Amino acid sequence: MNANKIWNIKCLVVATIIALVAFLFFSHFLNLQKQKLKADETLKSSVYGNLLWTEVDRELNSILFISNGMASYISAYRDDLRPKKIKFILKDLWERSKHVRNLGVAVGYQLTYIYPEANNLKIIGTDFRNIPQQWPKVKQAIETRQGVFDGPVDLIQGGQGFIYRYPIFLDGEYWGIMSTVINTNEFLDSAFKNTPKNHQFAIRTYDDKKVFYGDPKLFTDKNTYQQTSIVPNGKWEWAIKNHTNTFTDQLIIYQIIGFLLSLLFGVTAYRTIQAVGMLSEQAMLDSLTHLPNRRLLQKRMEVAHYSCKRLHKMMAILIIDIDYFKKINDTYGHDFGDEVIKIVANGIKATLRDSDTVSRVGGDEFIVLLKEFKVLDNVHAIAHKLTQVFASPWLVLDKEITIHLSIGISIFNPDDPVSVKELLKEADIALYDSKAQGRNRFSFYQKGQ
Repeated sequence: MNANKIWNIKCLVVATIIALVAFLFFSHFLNLQKQKLKADETLKSSVYGNLLWTEVDRELNSILFISNGMASYISAYRDDLRPKKIKFILKDLWERSKHVRNLGVAVGYQLTYIYPEANNLKIIGTDFRNIPQQWPKVKQAIETRQGVFDGPVDLIQGGQGFIYRYPIFLDGEYWGIMSTVINTNEFLDSAFKNTPKNHQFAIRTYDDKKVFYGDPKLFTDKNTYQQTSIVPNGKWEWAIKNHTNTFTDQLIIYQIIGFLLSLLFGVTAYRTIQAVGMLSEQAMLDSLTHLPNRRLLQKRMEVAHYSCKRLHKMMAILIIDIDYFKKINDTYGHDFGDEVIKIVANGIKATLRDSDTVSRVGGDEFIVLLKEFKVLDNVHAIAHKLTQVFASPWLVLDKEITIHLSIGISIFNPDDPVSVKELLKEADIALYDSKAQGRNRFSFYQKGQ
């Protein structure tokens, strides 16, 4: 894999990481916004739920006071409980109350007095113990000696209603029970008439989960806030619909926008890194041949020198000149000469391994770095191949010319190490030796030259 492909892969990896980080940032930001808005909406629903219950509780207390008042009357006038008087009190209480369907007093367990009697005559004389649907709450009121709120329940006389049972004890002994039957819809509509219609809501009983107000589906909706309220010896459950806001509704759109922005960041990062890399690469490359220049070559030679010393391997430096290049320039012109330099650069590069380096260091001079080899014959074979590559004439700008190279070679031996500077000096001496021997040849540096 060549250096350009490796560099492109590195750029792509970095750009992908940047795009991924940007996407995660956007996702985290959107999630935080979603959670914040959800918390705000839950708080609003909670406040709204408390407002609803406050209205119900106020309306309910005004009704439940009737039962408590009747119990107090019976306790105070226990010695004068004439039927006519009890009926009169029931009539007066009923006329003063709101949303009450009827009031009833049971002596013992038998419903004895009721007002109004119209439409309710058939329940007079009924024993609560014989009403399976109502007896458990009656029994609970008696056993706990507290008022019990029940319903809505199916009434014997027809229809539905809430029933508040309040037990009456005289001198510690059970005497009877007061029943207040409340019109369910009338009561709830009155309680909620002044509350703002900010949310949908539904109410159900805690024990049997029977929904008696609102849409039952709200209790299975994941976007509802649920709370519990205490009624006398019982509980109600509320489901309050959270408002869906524009942000939540359009969350998928924002996520897509975040994804596209992340891609844009990634593409921008890729192009920026490529541009910076290109500028950096251009600073390290020869403008004519795009080969490494002297600056990059120096770095690679230092790395190779250190590696060969550490791994106990040899390296070689070849300094190459184009023979009679000045004559070529003078004869055919500088443009022609530039084409010759490019042909030589490509020819040298094609002869080397991918791990080796060929550099143009100025004019018609090239330096080749061969690193990490064990057998000197490998260097000899490469040098010989270089001379053979240019043995035949080349066609340059429609003109056929012969190109010859003079090569000087120095070898780094880990058993007798010298510096990079010394290796360059030795290769330069060997190059002059090649030229002195008639050019178009290669020479190895020999100690003592």
